[in-house]
Amino acid sequence: MSEHATCLVKGSDYIVSFLIDNGVTDVFGIPGGVVLDFLYALDKRNQDITVHLNYHEQSSAYAACGYSQVEGKLGVAYATRGPGVTNMITAIADAYYDSIPVMFITAHSYCNKYKNMRVEQDQEIDLVPMISQITKYAKRVDEGNDLPTELTKAYNLAISGRKGPVFLDISNNILSNEITIKSEKYIDESNVESINVKNITEYIRMALENSERPILLIGDGIRNLKAISNLKQFVEKVEIPVLSSRFSHDIMQNSLMYFGYIGSHATRYSNFILAKSDLIISIGNRMSFPLSSQSFRPIVENKKIIRVDVDNNELLRKIPNCKNFNVDINTLWPQLINTKLTYKYKEKWLSVCCQLREVLFSHDMDYPSEMIGRILDNINENTVIISDVGNNEFWLSRASVFAKRKNRVLYSKSFGSLGCSLPKAIGAYYGTRKPVVCFTGDQGFQFNIQELQFVVQHKLPIMIVILNNHSSGMIRSREKQLSYPKYLHTTEDSGYKAVSFNEIAKAYNCEYYAHTDTKEKFDEMISKVVKPCIVEIFVDETTEISPILLKGNECQKLTPNLPKEMYKKLNEL
Repeated sequence: MSEHATCLVKGSDYIVSFLIDNGVTDVFGIPGGVVLDFLYALDKRNQDITVHLNYHEQSSAYAACGYSQVEGKLGVAYATRGPGVTNMITAIADAYYDSIPVMFITAHSYCNKYKNMRVEQDQEIDLVPMISQITKYAKRVDEGNDLPTELTKAYNLAISGRKGPVFLDISNNILSNEITIKSEKYIDESNVESINVKNITEYIRMALENSERPILLIGDGIRNLKAISNLKQFVEKVEIPVLSSRFSHDIMQNSLMYFGYIGSHATRYSNFILAKSDLIISIGNRMSFPLSSQSFRPIVENKKIIRVDVDNNELLRKIPNCKNFNVDINTLWPQLINTKLTYKYKEKWLSVCCQLREVLFSHDMDYPSEMIGRILDNINENTVIISDVGNNEFWLSRASVFAKRKNRVLYSKSFGSLGCSLPKAIGAYYGTRKPVVCFTGDQGFQFNIQELQFVVQHKLPIMIVILNNHSSGMIRSREKQLSYPKYLHTTEDSGYKAVSFNEIAKAYNCEYYAHTDTKEKFDEMISKVVKPCIVEIFVDETTEISPILLKGNECQKLTPNLPKEMYKKLNEL
């Protein structure tokens, strides 16, 4: 459209052309009266873009998240006014918390005149005030001439800087009528700043030279800024040990310089390395340590810290001994890579890290992680992996690091949206056209179980792995830790009940396998993700997540405890 000085075009057609021009191939949603023009406009261009009908608006929004999250491109979901959009709000928040660029579109047919009137028109509600808190941009568009500017602005904000969701509530008169289009270019100046790259590089160089045990701490910001190839080049050159957040373990997993993920449910050797380091260079990691914690306060008090983050608001969290740089890491890479960077006693420090990893690498593997590891060992490295929220995600993270898989793994990280994995798997498939393995729990699967119909109907190569511990395991563990007198709504004798997933599979005409099948049959089945299937792994409800950092323990002292002599020896390295 930008090639024409002025033209008339139907509003819905303009939106569809805009999406196609910006690389969107798939849109997810459920139609309603006010968005039918948009739906039919999408259908007219079905050679270039496909619109998918989900079975719940929340799933449409999650699918758009999965589509975007797997490749970093713009996802798009639509819904009708009122309850259609409010059903999406949890997934919109998930996109906001995890910096996923998704455009959410709806329409309205009435302009409220009386602000204090509770119901002026059925289903009509001003959605912008409630959604503006969980989006980078939310706008109600009432004038056709404003559509090109607002659409371009929303798109640019979604994909720039720290990415995130945007929301447009468009008058259906705009969708159904012609609007005047003028060539114009929106310029986002929100991230324009003067950065002295040489000064930052020099600061990092000097910090490294004065360090004996540095680490590079990475987070998903690295991935969102498409900086992974430069990261690997930098790490190989400097030979600096890399630690990550749990949700970023797949970024460097096949590198010898990667030493696992840190945190309260860490790979144990990673927390040891974190505790022993004297310099932390954090890139794209929020460093959301609880600073009042007896476990993590000593970590930040006794080290030099350098934080590089594209979002200046993240740097508002004050961390002791920390130098902050608000900059897109991609502007730094050329200078960093071309500067001679080294640190003292490199061989000795790398030897310590390798000893810790070698001794503790398989120390915390348990039955659920071993079963997941068997699945990961049998799938193609191009297969996308999706995690739900709950105990299953911790078992998956541990198994993935143990198996040293390069597969892309999607999580609901900061918002922790239970039930997101199945609809995200749908979006991830359409984002890559590659097989998907979706891990979930017996509770989370039921949150959006209706999307099994979508998977089967369209014969998508999605394997759904249900880790069934017949309980709400994570909350049951929490009830135990807090010493409540009894379990409540978390076990089968306290109100929670799982269904027969074998019978569910039959109802949806989906293939079903249990891990109790012979090893040969099980391994053969999971090596061929070519059509919809459910795999159920039974886990005893008393199985706890392991290891875990208990309140008050030293960062490296996870439970179950290591043998005293082993812990002492490793602690003294």
